[in-house]
Amino acid sequence: MAATLSNWRCVMMCGQIVKMMIVVVVIFAACLLPQHVCFFVANQHPHILENTWFQPLYLAIYWLAMSNAMYNPIIYCWMNGR
Repeated sequence: MAATLSNWRCVMMCGQIVKMMIVVVVIFAACLLPQHVCFFVANQHPHILENTWFQPLYLAIYWLAMSNAMYNPIIYCWMNGR
């Protein structure tokens, strides 16, 4: 009985870890995808770099990408079972 309960706890912990990693990867992708799209578009259409709206847009996208490091500890604390 004790071994079954121990196995069940291990399975539940692994499931929680998988969920947490999925959330971390989704947040990572959501934060960095706009920056990669911006680089791709700027590489394909260099004339948009001359527009006045591009620099503030890039700054906002850069802040979003760098903010990814802030979200990881929040996710770990929120999804930690202990």
